[in-house]
Amino acid sequence: MSQMAHHLSERAEEWFKSVTFSQAQQQTQSERATALLSSLGLSLKNTTSHSPILVAALVGIVTFLTYLVFVPPRNLNGKNGVKVIGSWPFAGLGSREFFGNRYTFLSEHMTKDPRHPLQGLIKFNLTGKVVYTLGTTDVAVLKEVALHPDLSFSQGNNFLFAGIAGASQKGLIEGEMDKQERQEMKMLAAAISPQRLNSMRPALVQDAINLLDDWVGGPSGQSSTVDLQQAYYPLIFRYTVRLMGMTEYATDSASLKKLMNAFWATQLNSGFFTTVMPWLPQPRLIKRIVGAVTLWRMVKVTLDQRIKKQERFDDFAQILIDQKQSTAYISRFVIGGLMAGILNTIGTGAYTIAFVGASSSLQATCRSELIAGLRAAAAARGDDYDELSTAEKLDRVKLEEWEAGFSTLHACFKETIRLLLTNSLNRYYPGPGRDSKGVLRDRLKIMGHEIEDDAYIIIPPSCNLHDADMFPEPWAFDPSRYQRGEGANEYTYLGWGCGRHKCTGMRFAKLETIIALSTVLLTFDIQTVDDKGKSYDLKSIPLPDLSQSHWRAPTRPMRLQVHRRKQ
Repeated sequence: MSQMAHHLSERAEEWFKSVTFSQAQQQTQSERATALLSSLGLSLKNTTSHSPILVAALVGIVTFLTYLVFVPPRNLNGKNGVKVIGSWPFAGLGSREFFGNRYTFLSEHMTKDPRHPLQGLIKFNLTGKVVYTLGTTDVAVLKEVALHPDLSFSQGNNFLFAGIAGASQKGLIEGEMDKQERQEMKMLAAAISPQRLNSMRPALVQDAINLLDDWVGGPSGQSSTVDLQQAYYPLIFRYTVRLMGMTEYATDSASLKKLMNAFWATQLNSGFFTTVMPWLPQPRLIKRIVGAVTLWRMVKVTLDQRIKKQERFDDFAQILIDQKQSTAYISRFVIGGLMAGILNTIGTGAYTIAFVGASSSLQATCRSELIAGLRAAAAARGDDYDELSTAEKLDRVKLEEWEAGFSTLHACFKETIRLLLTNSLNRYYPGPGRDSKGVLRDRLKIMGHEIEDDAYIIIPPSCNLHDADMFPEPWAFDPSRYQRGEGANEYTYLGWGCGRHKCTGMRFAKLETIIALSTVLLTFDIQTVDDKGKSYDLKSIPLPDLSQSHWRAPTRPMRLQVHRRKQ
């Protein structure tokens, strides 16, 4: 916050130096202040008699707010030839739609041909920060950005996700950029290592079985109709808490629900003003702060109690406790892990089930492949598949077997990500850094345009994932497209990031989704319907509002009918 305030004060000083008035329009500062105060229901005349200091303070506040709201940053209209997206009349605030309606906002300004959405390079203002948006299917251009050593992943997300302006890292020697973030990524990789994922398999399977029983009223229940957003999301939240967070919450449904509600209060109340202007009082900000405080307090208090009672649990928080990390550090890691593990996977996992439920033939193919794979894995272990319980059939399959087989299930998840992933890959460019020998690198260029210091760069994955040349019939759900070679690598399928910053949690996201889908297919026959019970097919199933990057509620009512299968 102090960095942002300092930056705004610098801009205000520049503005005061540059403002001039024509003779015909000239006004005194007193007249302008009076008009501005009147618009706020204040009277300069009445105030003057009480305190000149108060008058000066009010004039300063109003001038600052006027500048903040109406005056764009000076470097927005640079001479690098990139198209500028204005935000009249609130040019100082910038493009507020970027947070509230991102997919539509970018589509309106970048899409000329619907078959090739979000193509080109534009720039716009966000409260004094210049943001570039790059949309391309050109692998060379993508690599130029994705592999550039001067682009910061953490600082990009800090501002574009959390509203914290990037700290200057200009001129750093190679290897110093995002040094703390790389250390945290190593910690995250340890939390979701293959060894830990393999050890978690039985718990993940049992969590899924318990949840599905709850859908139908218990182990003896036969059928029900559920809202996937309400019924499936708690499972992925529990998975993530179990792996990244704390066992106390994963095993206590009441506490888990409270933690989940606090988490969603922070996410569903995010937006332009709550993200980049969190000092401005507003109802959604209060809800977000209450959620964040509740989340922090729950995690930290539980950690303190565990340490005080000398209790031990099989989770990553325990590993950090054993390393003598502070409870504040562990709390930050746990909460950060929840955000990293939940926001994308939770909606795409639910929709994967919905798509499979919208096609009887696809469902039959998935189930047949699943059972064949489970039988093969059982035979390799020396188990009699027909004598195993549902839990044993699933939890004895190793991570490597889940990853190597079940190709149709994986393709369904991959195709769901392709359709629904509409957020952005965020980077921050402080300016040229230095190579390992201390030599200053050339300035970053994108599509031939030089990028100025202190700029943010985003790549919307949908510029690739929804392109008709990359993925013919891009709005059709077609998991067989990957057998034809579509989306074969990280630059032709941007679903998991690319270059220097690919998704660290990809293996966990795939494992939890495939285990959940497999448990559903072994337990139930499913059908995706509307709120009146009418079946959807793959062409009619409603997608979410593509500007919803987290919750992903369908644009029309959607339910899942489940009927228990005979074992």
